[in-house]
Amino acid sequence: MAHAAARALLDRHADRLPDLSGLTLLVPNHRAGQDFARALAQAAGLAALIPPRIAPLKTWAESTLQGTSMADGRAEPHARRLARLHGVLRTIDWLGAVDRWALASELLQLADELSAARLGAAIGSRIRALHAAAPDRETALIEAVWQALNNDGSDPQAHYARALDRLLEQCRSAPQPVYGYALGTLTAIERQFLDRCAEHAPVTLFEPAAAAADGVAFTLHQAWQKIAPPLGERAAMLAAIHPRSPVHPHLTLYPAPHLEAEARAVATWVTAQLHAGKRDIALIALDRETARRVRALLERTDVLVADETGWALSTTAAAAVIDRWLECVAHDFPHIELLDLLKSPFLLGGLAARQDQVLQLELALRRQGVAQGMADIQRLAHAQFGASPPWLAALFDARRGFSQSRAPLVAWLTRLIDSLDKLDAIAPLQMDAAGASLLATLDTLRRELVDDGEKYGFGEWRRWLNLALESASFIDTRIASPIVLTSLPAARGRLFDAVAVIGADARRLPARSAPGLFSQATRAQLGLSTAAIEAEAATTDLIPLLTQGPALLSWQAWNNDEPNPASQLILRLQALHLAAWGAALPEQASGEPPARPSPLPGASEQPAPTLSAAQLPRRYSPTAYQTLLDCPYRFFVKNVLGIRELDEADDALDKSDYGTALHRILKTFHDGAPPPERAAALARLEEISTAEFAALPAWTAAAWRNRWEKIQPAYVDAWLEWAAQGWHYQSGETLFEMPFSVADLGEVTLHGRVDRVDQKGDARTVIDYKTGAAQGLKKKLKDPAEAIQLPFYAWLADAAAAYLPINEIPVIPLELDGETDVDAIGRRLPELLEAIAAGAALPASGIDSVCQFCEARGLCRKGMWNATETVA
Repeated sequence: MAHAAARALLDRHADRLPDLSGLTLLVPNHRAGQDFARALAQAAGLAALIPPRIAPLKTWAESTLQGTSMADGRAEPHARRLARLHGVLRTIDWLGAVDRWALASELLQLADELSAARLGAAIGSRIRALHAAAPDRETALIEAVWQALNNDGSDPQAHYARALDRLLEQCRSAPQPVYGYALGTLTAIERQFLDRCAEHAPVTLFEPAAAAADGVAFTLHQAWQKIAPPLGERAAMLAAIHPRSPVHPHLTLYPAPHLEAEARAVATWVTAQLHAGKRDIALIALDRETARRVRALLERTDVLVADETGWALSTTAAAAVIDRWLECVAHDFPHIELLDLLKSPFLLGGLAARQDQVLQLELALRRQGVAQGMADIQRLAHAQFGASPPWLAALFDARRGFSQSRAPLVAWLTRLIDSLDKLDAIAPLQMDAAGASLLATLDTLRRELVDDGEKYGFGEWRRWLNLALESASFIDTRIASPIVLTSLPAARGRLFDAVAVIGADARRLPARSAPGLFSQATRAQLGLSTAAIEAEAATTDLIPLLTQGPALLSWQAWNNDEPNPASQLILRLQALHLAAWGAALPEQASGEPPARPSPLPGASEQPAPTLSAAQLPRRYSPTAYQTLLDCPYRFFVKNVLGIRELDEADDALDKSDYGTALHRILKTFHDGAPPPERAAALARLEEISTAEFAALPAWTAAAWRNRWEKIQPAYVDAWLEWAAQGWHYQSGETLFEMPFSVADLGEVTLHGRVDRVDQKGDARTVIDYKTGAAQGLKKKLKDPAEAIQLPFYAWLADAAAAYLPINEIPVIPLELDGETDVDAIGRRLPELLEAIAAGAALPASGIDSVCQFCEARGLCRKGMWNATETVA
């Protein structure tokens, strides 16, 4: 299209060559203007050519205001208008708990649409005329928004309209031909300007044409138009004009099974186009996630991609620093956000200097269960380091200096910038591309809001800031490449050698409009843009792109295990192609993009390490013994290497914490010699339980406390019944140890800590409290040789043993069978250790129920072994 338009313009003004400076060519964007200028120079074939004025209409209009009194009457900044509109919405009670910042943003966009359509002042009467039954308060709200934003002529569309009026005066006084190239959908004020301009000077618009000679464009037009004859007639006409499909060697489809397959196929296609000599390649990113993956795959092979779409500033690492910092300010340093801050290179000086201490602090926080709180973290830091490290002190000082009193938005921004300065974050952020963009955005917002005096609380301001950073884009301009990642509207009018449309499914091509305040029917009646108009514009933009050279349309045929249909445009094209030429469009083969050679990791095999006697521990608990039986490799990881998962510093009281609390409660209860009367014993247990749970976070302990309150009477009944049989409490949390000599290893200690030891004459019973279900404990008792904890305790203490489930009613002890050979079970451990010391392997041989929650699963790589046999 650009080449045809350039040829037409040269033919029409051959008498002016080589000076075309008296002409004006309007383009949809500056990049399209650059491409047209190259096409024009190529078509002219002259040694020198003075091109026309080439610019978007808005740029041309605003240039006429420079040096005039109107230049100072700039449009009110977006941030200021949004804040002003939010101030109006704050006073409307019937809106309830709606997010007023989000609503203000939506209403602001609508107000600009109304202004561009020249509807603003009459909008209320127009809505009432269309829908007499429409809720009047919504209509009144829209009228109030219009009055608040547009009654003084400072809105951007009014400013643009004044610039167009000024431009029209110039066209009247010095008329010159005006051309428009691929302008797309114009607003009402733009159409009005061109119509009025045509009264004084020639105005010609170059728009995409679908001549039969251009087989690809003609076929696409026939497939996608909606007012044509039936498909069969169109297919017959195409086959008569083009006996061979013009689309077949040109356009390729790829319905991918999943995201990675789509990304790899597109990267492979791009590589093939480069090898074929193509240079300027467009990646139309309908699916941003897949497009980013394509970019990563290409960059692995040193093929750079210029990303023109950018991404939300809020998603950058620099913005994450601000988010974590404000979370610390708002909620008194939650440990996750605190640690993220301390590990960031953007603040508090060099990261390397504090890295080791930050790791020590993290381990201490997790070990002590400190989930948040500046005071608790300071105490822990003093205990860990002897004094608060300077980087931690600086963080806390900045938090204390961050005032949270109500203030205007600009004051909040100043507080934020000042706090970042105290954290030594300004310079590192300036050195980062995204960080510099973030600081520039904050500075721009401060300038735009300097006259806004409305006061906000911390939460309101933070919500506004989040929306501001989400709406701001960061584009990395450091990469210059002929391969561009761009959007469909931004590609309008541009020239490429090849085009890949990524994400061409029914959801994205054309894009679905988000629901708004007006229905599509109302928008159409008001003359606003509708989903149908936007879909038509997308189709109009797509046809010229797909006709320029080889093209690929890709999408994921499945999404979350559900079929994901292709775009209706693709389905209609496929149907027409089958009817006209009896064949489907070609599909891109799945492929692997070329990659730089790199060593591949070896195949995973079932690990089975061996140890020397010196590497084995010298102390063994029932837990270590059980781990060795469950999976020798897990024993190797946990008990030999000492690798374990990090503790979680979490306020939430989980079942393990609940069990620990009950153990403390019951030890205190029995150590205090509970009275034999039921009421007194129950009162004593309730008193101890209340004190224990009071020390825990109330919002997480309440459910567990309520559960235990229901069990307490049953526990007291069980204890009194046990005591009536002659049993009395001897000790709690009692440690038993037994030295044992193992060949080739020497002396080891077998040990265990028993929850409760009861005595009756010369008889003794060890009690193991359990908060699990009784049914599971009964299964363990059926196979004591594999569930060894209870028989191991019985062997160490030389006593009978029983589980005591304290999570169900009634509370009934589950006793170990007196016929269990606890001596054999206890002596089995030294025998296993002797074999290991002699060179027996420790294979990863756990069953699935063991592996499901194993912390060593990522080390043994079970499920990825290539060995045909496993070690028994």
